Amino acid sequence: MPQSRKRKGHPYKKPADIPAKQRVKGRTIWALLLAAFGLIIGFFATDLNYTVMIIGAMAGATIGYFIGKKMEQEMAGK
Repeated sequence: MPQSRKRKGHPYKKPADIPAKQRVKGRTIWALLLAAFGLIIGFFATDLNYTVMIIGAMAGATIGYFIGKKMEQEMAGK
């Protein structure tokens, strides 16, 4: 008997309850939300130091992107 007949099948993956279009928005929303918080924190901490405000916004957007990505993966059931 050929070996291909002895292979196990792929495990069943349950389809996600939330549509893909709605899940992708999670990254964008979290990135924008935390970027705004980083910008506000940079503004109040340094009083119009633009470099710190930009760094805070970029750090917030990066962290928000990864939080949103993790949230989407958990909602997808992977």
